[in-house]
Amino acid sequence: MLSKRNFGMMITIILVILILFLSSAVLREYFNDYNENHSADSEWVKRSEETKETKDSKNSEKNWHIIYIGKQDTGYYESIQEWCTYRKAEFEEYSETKKALKKAEAYENKNTYLLISGSVLEKDTETVSDSLTSYVEAGGKIIFCSLPDYLVIAKSETLKNLLGIQQLRAKTVTLQEIWLYGGFLLGGETCYSFDELQDPDRIDMEREIPWYDISSRTKTYMVGFIKAEEQTKQELHNEDMPAIIWRCNTGEGSIFAVNGDYMEGKSTLGILDAMVYESQNYALYNVVNAQNLSLTGFPDLTKENEKKFTEVYGFDSKQFCQNIVWPDLVSVAQDGDWKITAYLAKKQDNVSKEDADVKSLVDYLKYFNEESAEAGISLGRMNDTDIQKSLEADKQEIEKQDITYPFSGAYIRSENEEQLSKLVKDEKLKIFSDVRTICKAYDEEQPVFSWMTDWITTQAITMNGYQYTYKDDFRLKSIQTALGYSNVQADIYRAIWPQKRKDEWEVISEKLASNISTYWNPFSVFEKTTITESDTRVRRFLNESVTSDRKADQISIKVENFNEDAWMMLRTHGEKIESMKNGSWEKIEDDAYLLHLTSSQATVTLKSDTELYYSKK
Repeated sequence: MLSKRNFGMMITIILVILILFLSSAVLREYFNDYNENHSADSEWVKRSEETKETKDSKNSEKNWHIIYIGKQDTGYYESIQEWCTYRKAEFEEYSETKKALKKAEAYENKNTYLLISGSVLEKDTETVSDSLTSYVEAGGKIIFCSLPDYLVIAKSETLKNLLGIQQLRAKTVTLQEIWLYGGFLLGGETCYSFDELQDPDRIDMEREIPWYDISSRTKTYMVGFIKAEEQTKQELHNEDMPAIIWRCNTGEGSIFAVNGDYMEGKSTLGILDAMVYESQNYALYNVVNAQNLSLTGFPDLTKENEKKFTEVYGFDSKQFCQNIVWPDLVSVAQDGDWKITAYLAKKQDNVSKEDADVKSLVDYLKYFNEESAEAGISLGRMNDTDIQKSLEADKQEIEKQDITYPFSGAYIRSENEEQLSKLVKDEKLKIFSDVRTICKAYDEEQPVFSWMTDWITTQAITMNGYQYTYKDDFRLKSIQTALGYSNVQADIYRAIWPQKRKDEWEVISEKLASNISTYWNPFSVFEKTTITESDTRVRRFLNESVTSDRKADQISIKVENFNEDAWMMLRTHGEKIESMKNGSWEKIEDDAYLLHLTSSQATVTLKSDTELYYSKK
């Protein structure tokens, strides 16, 4: 039988537990400074004068020289220019090889690369090939962003020798697999298989290419394989398989070649850095070191598409966002230590006549604060013909709730980008003037980062979190190699306006969780950030100009326009870091290191168990 004394003790314990639980909730609520944007604590880093397109900047001496020969409508032209902007390289273009070679020779091969579109050699093939061969033998470096036509190569022994091709096997071959070897792009060795066991939705990489058998003086970075039974039937070895990306050494110089359309869009960025790395005894360049998870159109503060919504999910969009989507997203983010940036939408579609529940925004700001997430603002809606008018109404509604949160990050849909210029006054946005960076849709022809004004930057979405195709994987590896950056989008609009079963939240949330917990693992060294934290690093990255010099086992690094800290990628050939002055480092993978500089000048000391320098031969 329970005594009065024991009963009293039990009641006391229960009351104490209840008080502690309630007090913790009260304290958490009391100290929840949801109106503060902790991601925006750092000061705005303004654009440096050196990055502006002025007469002086165009005439200033550059450390790198990129000379392009070819057309502009190639799929890689814009990305080459973008790469030059990031690397502070001088970009020059010519339509004639003779003039381009004369300019390249004037630089005496010092950090000079000749980039060629294959169509250039379709006229005067022998003459041009002879000139290029002489340039390479003297130490020049050439990158064929695409190859001449198969028949053009077949007719010219000089061109075949220049490219390191010893035999032409077929004008077109269908590949069963593509292998990207490790050590070229970050992310390790990868096989892109085209067999029937693969998900057809993932297969989007070109698999029909010309078949070139390359010589022993080449090094292959990416190669295609035909079916095993066909390979056996023809008594072929692995070295006979169709080469896709390779390097050929001639004299003192190097030729890099890309067979197919693999050097298109943002993949160009990483391929160029990888080729520069492969042509020198080390590579060092600045990176951003930021990985973002962007939830666009979340939270949706208006009940929209309710008939379809109830039919699919069984409750309204407000309950859906608050009780289903947010807990799922928190779980996904926590599993991979991601930081969330959520771009709220007062309403998703401008045709909706329902009133927004702006009061609930306070609750969301509290949720975000508890999870160290950042709130951004959506600039306009679907079917929005006047985003300035929409934003003015949004701002008024938000201010009525005594919300003073400084929205420093914003998202704009591609269909509204043309209206963006109307929102700018004196370098800043007229409405939501705290915005310092704008997240934009992915566009092959637009840069990943840019200065929209001297105060506002843009950051592009680089990946759709709901899908992951072969091209997505190749692009992810390329952008991580070049920039140490990714911006993964989870667009809530798709779940609120589902067209098919595959658009429903249950399906796409599972894909999101699977994708970012799997394919980003090789890049775990790079830091997870909110969009404003990323912006601070992007600004420094765009402003910085990096030079380095190696003497024996020491690399001296100098950063112009240094601001508090800087992040660098160091890639070696079989060498490890022994020590570093004015900074620290982390290993990304074999021969690749992320450096954190705490001063404008730093020194890295390398060590090796084999040869000190990398030999190209």
